[in-house]
Amino acid sequence: MLAQVVHSGLDRFAMAYEDRWRRAPQGFHPGPAGPLDPFSELGPLPSPPPRSGRWTAPSPWPFQGDRLTLYAAPSHGRRWGTAILVPPWKIPSRALLRGWVRLLARAGLDAWLYVPPFHLERTAPGARSGEGFVSPDLGRFREALSQMVLELRLCAALAAGEGEVALVGLSLGALGAAWAATGPERVDQAALVAAPADVTAVFQGTPIGARYARLAARAGTPLPPPAELAGWLRPLAPLERRPTARHVFVAGGAHDAIALRGPETLARSWGVPWHAYSRGHMTLLFACRALRRDVGGFLVASRG
Repeated sequence: MLAQVVHSGLDRFAMAYEDRWRRAPQGFHPGPAGPLDPFSELGPLPSPPPRSGRWTAPSPWPFQGDRLTLYAAPSHGRRWGTAILVPPWKIPSRALLRGWVRLLARAGLDAWLYVPPFHLERTAPGARSGEGFVSPDLGRFREALSQMVLELRLCAALAAGEGEVALVGLSLGALGAAWAATGPERVDQAALVAAPADVTAVFQGTPIGARYARLAARAGTPLPPPAELAGWLRPLAPLERRPTARHVFVAGGAHDAIALRGPETLARSWGVPWHAYSRGHMTLLFACRALRRDVGGFLVASRG
């Protein structure tokens, strides 16, 4: 009981902290109907990234006009593949992911830290990292998620030329990585941590959703009733698709107050086990040695 209070309490604190920031009203717009479909042809591939340093290239779908960006770090010891690390929503600094990068390098993987649209140096001037990705404008949310998936597919196609390909997604990054793990490109391992795969639960059951409901109401175009909203949100998760990744590892926190039921829902829909840890959302991502040990073990055990 104490663990639940502590871990879920940290999640609620993080969401409350986000509510301190002033935001302009933003109305609800449903966007196009039908399932998300970020599986168009990628076109000619750019030159692969170097083994270390920052790398940029044109995005396959630059609806914001910026460039695909990642940071590469070489493996430690004998290399057998490349891991594409997809960070959580609103990550303010790459430094928070150093532990994950070290884990991947120690496992024998080059680590490519992918920068999602609207995050870090892809943030619009004057905005906070990640602020424009999720919103009550579901058409814009769909576009941002589609761009992330297309860019991850491009990264996977580049990595496949030099060994095995692993996707390691964290939180919102795990949602994008899950979509990419159902695509046509080679993905050998997909480790999906705290994926908010039940997008409806996040919008309807957390302070995050309440925040967007307030913004939409202030703009004069409020969110629709729950059943209708669920119909618009459901296509944003890959629950109806099947993974093409050879091996899948799904992990979640037993006391997660943010990605409500997401990992369990994803694992059940895909017919794979889900690994539960006595953590909340934030503590699972950044303070769970057991999770990192298990992810490292999964990546090494499933290679070849």
